[in-house]
Amino acid sequence: MLPIRRILFPTDFSEHAQYAWSYALTFAQEFGAEVHLLHVVAPPPRLTEAYAVNFDPEKMVKSLTAEANTAMDQQVEAAKGRGLIFHREVRVGMDFREIIEYATKHEIDLIVMATHGRTGLAHALLGSVAEKVVRKAPCPVLTVKHPSMRVGTP
Repeated sequence: MLPIRRILFPTDFSEHAQYAWSYALTFAQEFGAEVHLLHVVAPPPRLTEAYAVNFDPEKMVKSLTAEANTAMDQQVEAAKGRGLIFHREVRVGMDFREIIEYATKHEIDLIVMATHGRTGLAHALLGSVAEKVVRKAPCPVLTVKHPSMRVGTP
């Protein structure tokens, strides 16, 4: 079996991501791997600048980045007793691209991420970040479904 030394956990801090977090921590403990937390802040839409008088895109990104850093600090603090090494980063950009670039740059061995299970029109319009990461990632990707998304077997 190939060694798993670095695990990337991209998070949007949703309930689905919190559920997948337990998988990332369990794998990290089993393999003695470092855990890399990544949150991607979407860049503000450019059209809004033209219509909103008090809209400050830079201020918005700084605020979202600060909130993400605080949330990651809390997440790591709650998991400190596990004896793992954590790395945290907040990036601004297109979520799936930033995840793939981070995984490549940091030689990630496994990505553990939640899937939100969008279907139909929502999936067609928004796509699936997890699906794009699975297709383009430089390493294996474990997608974790929240229990609320599981359906009975046909």
